[in-house]
Amino acid sequence: MVKSDEVFYKICFDSLQEGICVANQDGVIMMNNYAIEEIFGYNEGELLGKKIELLMPEANREAHRNFFDAYLKNQKKRKISKGREFFGLHKNGSILDLEIGLNYFELNGEIYAKALVSEISARKRRENRIRAYNRTLEDEVKKGTNQLTAVVKELERSNKMLKDEIKDRISAEIKVKKAFEKEKKLNLMQTKFVSLASHEFKTPLSGILTSAGLIEKYNQQQPHEKIENHVNTIKTLVYQLNSMLDDFLYLERVESDDYVFQVSEFKMCDLVSSIVKDSQPLLKEGQWIDVVQCHSPADILHDQKVVGIIIRNVLHNAIKYSLSHSKIEMKIELKDQLTITIRDWGIGIPKEAADHVFDRFFRARNAFPVQGTGIGLNIVKRHMDKLRGTIRVESEENEGTTVILKLPIIKKEVSEFLKVNI
Repeated sequence: MVKSDEVFYKICFDSLQEGICVANQDGVIMMNNYAIEEIFGYNEGELLGKKIELLMPEANREAHRNFFDAYLKNQKKRKISKGREFFGLHKNGSILDLEIGLNYFELNGEIYAKALVSEISARKRRENRIRAYNRTLEDEVKKGTNQLTAVVKELERSNKMLKDEIKDRISAEIKVKKAFEKEKKLNLMQTKFVSLASHEFKTPLSGILTSAGLIEKYNQQQPHEKIENHVNTIKTLVYQLNSMLDDFLYLERVESDDYVFQVSEFKMCDLVSSIVKDSQPLLKEGQWIDVVQCHSPADILHDQKVVGIIIRNVLHNAIKYSLSHSKIEMKIELKDQLTITIRDWGIGIPKEAADHVFDRFFRARNAFPVQGTGIGLNIVKRHMDKLRGTIRVESEENEGTTVILKLPIIKKEVSEFLKVNI
């Protein structure tokens, strides 16, 4: 080989980024390029004549010699793309991550081994980071999967509980509905029985009232104060009992679907005057009814009978639960709607009973000494609801009660609309 050729090949070898090292069959380095020296930290020419084992850790040298001997005997070429990873020893003693590709050639009867060496520490670090990241990612995925599995199981358990709860609730609703229908039928039967009994009581009471009237008439010929007092007592008690029986009869109409609104024109003030007049026998000693602002001659369109029932029940309550020598005030307003306000200064309603005043048969604790059925306001509330009106009760114990009734004014063009069952 001419000198010019050696220089050429040396330049070619040194310009490669991978390290090239050529050793004879005794493992002595015969040639290397600059990249080998840079990888292992040696100066130029320092490796020539040295054993190849110098470039690997002590622990790996014997295995390498065995591998190198076997390699020379087999003379099997290894492609550089499938290089073997191994550890190298830097001159300063640090361990290097390397990749080597081996090949052999023969020259002048001698066998030489050629190694192509790449330093892969940076790649190994990247790979290690990637592996660590992958492990972390796998752990996170596993953790997330476990959490998701737990959530799914909890959802399945919750869904089962919800289905069971819905099933139980539906079953309970069916039972409640059946019980309600049964109770409704029993209430209707009870109401019809009370209504029948009330009708039966009406006839003898009418006779008693007639007889009392005759006694009063005969007493006028020879007046006797005690007879007059007893007759007044009889008439008062008959009126009270009649009022009570009327409540039961109205209750049947509310419970059944038989009653149909009978819309007609009438004068509101005339109706109020009639109710006040009929209520006179119920007044206690010294009681009086003061009707405020009822001078309108105009006719209104409504069910006169139902409106009368509403006013009569509220007014009779005010009379019953007021003391002697007290005023019951009634105020009638006809504007955009019919407003009826009835106020008394009686025993009032205890605070704890305020939410139950419309409950059927309910009576507050301070009402027990006074005769009553506890259905008056219940009837009023039901009728007001059917007439699309409102009722409000304002009361304080021992201070009196105010009942405000508001009914829409029916126009002729919609009177047919209200002819429905209540």
